[in-house]
Amino acid sequence: MAEPLWFRPKRLGLEMPTKRFIFHRLLQMLVVLIGTVTVLFLVIYLLVPGDAAQVALGSHATPESLANLRHELGLDRPLWVQYGIYLDRLAHFDLGTSYELKRSVSDIILDYLPATLYLTAAALLLETIFGVGWGMLLSLRRSSRLHALSAATSAILLALPAFFLGLLLQYVFAGRLGILPISGMGDWNPLYLILPAVTLAAAQTVIIAGVSKSTLSLELEKPYILAARARGLSRKQALAHHGLRNAFGPVATLLAIDFGTLLGGAMITEIVFAWPGMGRMTYFAARARDVPLIVGAVLVLVVVFVVINTFVDIIYGWLDPRVKAEVGVDG
Repeated sequence: MAEPLWFRPKRLGLEMPTKRFIFHRLLQMLVVLIGTVTVLFLVIYLLVPGDAAQVALGSHATPESLANLRHELGLDRPLWVQYGIYLDRLAHFDLGTSYELKRSVSDIILDYLPATLYLTAAALLLETIFGVGWGMLLSLRRSSRLHALSAATSAILLALPAFFLGLLLQYVFAGRLGILPISGMGDWNPLYLILPAVTLAAAQTVIIAGVSKSTLSLELEKPYILAARARGLSRKQALAHHGLRNAFGPVATLLAIDFGTLLGGAMITEIVFAWPGMGRMTYFAARARDVPLIVGAVLVLVVVFVVINTFVDIIYGWLDPRVKAEVGVDG
């Protein structure tokens, strides 16, 4: 027999803030996506010079073919009607046709997006493992030499441009030692992933390590950690069993932001390593002034970034109930 509502006040009190928190995050995601789509529409139809039909058909197109294409694209209609057509096409995953390749932008992006997500996920995994491990090591050990070495290494990794680091890794591990491939993807061979993933993750690993060290050091001073130490646990055991989850909230948020940063910053790494991903594709599209392909790539990357950030915000709320409490009070 189901319990009556009046018999479950505590359970409802826990469920409602969670639902409100998720609703707020999904609403924020929707607002950001609508704003992004609107800005891209204005970029396409108001800020990009020239006639889209002329660019698509070329300089030798006849007036009749230009008029037909303008009518097909809705360019001869009022701006608000064009905006509606644009939204309808997006709802059907129609991002237009590439001027340069004469193919659907959606199909082109689907060809290149998996490689970028593969590289980004590997870089994110590297910075999570080594960044959190680095921060935990610094928070547990108070060696001045270790901290000095960490500071020097951090300064070097943050100062090195991605293209220089990539070329340096290619020279050492591919050119001199010959133990790793120099470029390409190698039919999804993991060996080809190592150098570009390390290049992409290097600077962000330093940032993750710094945030992890700060949050973990604060957790070590909390009463519940001191109580765990009093029960006989070492600093490492107390932090691993009790403090790591509470300290991981800010790190998870930063990792979500890093995901978007890695997606956007993959262009240079992909060019250096001839990686067949979205960044390299967008670079060549920009050189060819292929507006539909550039805008479609930007839109897809923004959508992926916003969705991932929203998902991590929800996970963050689960890790740290104080976040849900704030939404419950404010909402």
